[in-house]
Amino acid sequence: MDNLESQEMELLALQNIYEERDFKIDEMNPLSGRFAAQVRLPQSFLIRYRSFQGSLDSQDNEVHAEESFHIEHLPPIDLCFRFPETYPLQTCPAFLLSCNWLTLKQLSDLCRHLESVWDSNRDAILFTWFQFLQDEILDFLKINDSLDITELLKFKIQDNFRTRVPSNDESCDDSGGTATKDCSLQDMKTISEILNLKPSISGGCNSIDARAFNDMLNGKNLIQLLKDHNEKKKEEVFRTSTHVCNICFFTKEGSKFVTFRPCKHSFCIECIKLYFEGQIHEGNVNSLHCPDGECDSQADGSVVRQVVSKELYEKYDTIILSRTLEDMPDVRFCPRRLCQCPVLLDSCGRMGICAACNFVFCALCNMAYHGVAPCAFKEKVEEKLSLYQEYTKGNSAVKKGEEKRYGKRFIKEMVEDTLCENWKSSHSKTCPHCKASIEKIGLVFNKKTCFKCGTYFCYRCEVKLKPSDPYEHFRNSFHCLVSDVERREFDYVFEPEEFLNVNFL
Repeated sequence: MDNLESQEMELLALQNIYEERDFKIDEMNPLSGRFAAQVRLPQSFLIRYRSFQGSLDSQDNEVHAEESFHIEHLPPIDLCFRFPETYPLQTCPAFLLSCNWLTLKQLSDLCRHLESVWDSNRDAILFTWFQFLQDEILDFLKINDSLDITELLKFKIQDNFRTRVPSNDESCDDSGGTATKDCSLQDMKTISEILNLKPSISGGCNSIDARAFNDMLNGKNLIQLLKDHNEKKKEEVFRTSTHVCNICFFTKEGSKFVTFRPCKHSFCIECIKLYFEGQIHEGNVNSLHCPDGECDSQADGSVVRQVVSKELYEKYDTIILSRTLEDMPDVRFCPRRLCQCPVLLDSCGRMGICAACNFVFCALCNMAYHGVAPCAFKEKVEEKLSLYQEYTKGNSAVKKGEEKRYGKRFIKEMVEDTLCENWKSSHSKTCPHCKASIEKIGLVFNKKTCFKCGTYFCYRCEVKLKPSDPYEHFRNSFHCLVSDVERREFDYVFEPEEFLNVNFL
């Protein structure tokens, strides 16, 4: 079997072994491709790093604190390869090994190890390489149960090329290898050209192997990148496995579940759909909590969109927007019933100009804007009493708001008038003829004479008495003779018969 037949059979076998997402053949060059090596980790793998705390010790050295987080999945190691004509018998495959959580030195050690494995076998080697990158890489690099990424946090893309830079005058040896040369950063090509590196047979003579490449642009993003990949991979694993819904207790595939992001609790879509639909129809958009009894996580918009229909989600989104705008102190809705568009108030919070209908209104009373004049007050007893109670029982902020709306003079007069009315209703009665307020002072007897019109009336029941015989009412209605409060001051109990023949002067 010649080299070409061996290469074609090896690629065909690898395509049958690995999924397409992990192993891909280049359509433009069928004898080249890439493999995404998913490194197998213990269930919980520790990522460690040291962060600068912004202080100095006694020797003026930077103080660092050890920090860490756990993950279950690391981003894959990418192996790009190309078969020279003399592979596998005479030449090692050309390759480029890239990873964002290993240093260039670690990647260089891996590249040289891969080359040595081929040199020991001188045969089809890709499957052996793939297995090594998946199962043995951590042991080879002496990484046990944690990975220190402190050095990588200072990494920049230019670090890949401090000792070597591809150029147009690269020379290929007879075996297909690419020679490299030392070059300063000033001679570097643009980043887009740099990222277009191709697999190489030779690793060069520098300490950093020419086939080692860190595909991260900036180390500052590494921590978030690792966390994001871990969460994405965990979701992928969850979707491809089966789980029990804690609401209906049916076992279903993970793809039929929805997860509340803050708490990570998952329930089947059918159960959550019924729950969400009932709450949204009733307008309880802020009650879409996690169904777990001990959890109060709120469902975000992406979860709601995933579960309910498009029409119901639009209703949910509209209610959420409306309530959010209502809670904003500098936003009002246009007072016109046919408009109701949200309006941003001016810097003083007094005036609003609707962009839809151009209505200029006062933000305090929702009437047409009236400038510095106080808001008009509807002289209704109920509204006046409501305003009095709101002002007298409110805190300083409420009082300032009412004074700003109606003016301090109006508020002062309103409070004084209300207090006067309250006193009059408690300590006086109204004349049944002219409606004048009559106060009863120091007299037990309930026969009163209006100071304004001279009408006789009963102070207890406010009945007008006959001018010819004003005492007839009391002879027939003994309970009106004296008031209840004043009668309780006497120990003697009067009998009705005692006053039948009494002539009152």
